[in-house]
Amino acid sequence: MSRSKLDRNQLAVGIAAAVATAIVVGIVWGLGQQVARARQMRAEEMRLEQAVAAKQVHHDGLVVQLEYVRSDEYVEQWAREDAKMARPGEVIVVVDDAATEPVADTTPAPTAEPEPRPFWVELWELGFTSSGR
Repeated sequence: MSRSKLDRNQLAVGIAAAVATAIVVGIVWGLGQQVARARQMRAEEMRLEQAVAAKQVHHDGLVVQLEYVRSDEYVEQWAREDAKMARPGEVIVVVDDAATEPVADTTPAPTAEPEPRPFWVELWELGFTSSGR
């Protein structure tokens, strides 16, 4: 009887050890998953911070452009350049672009170099064609 009680005790201890091991492995695995998620979230946070910084720079540029567009200096530039307007007493001079001859491009056109052929094409032609190339 003591032998069977001893076997039962060993069995109970073995089962308890297996359950404890399974619990520890589950906790360690869950912790590893959390660490991996934390790393992913940190990388995503850094990426988003960079995107926000880039958008902030773009926004600041737009604010500066808006201030310029609201200024009298922009209105005058637009009136003179785009609308071809002049102040009273000024004379607008229009240059006819069609009267001037365009300058010919003197740079030579690049010559296309033939692509190198793979070695197996050369071997195939040497062995199976009569003229080579």
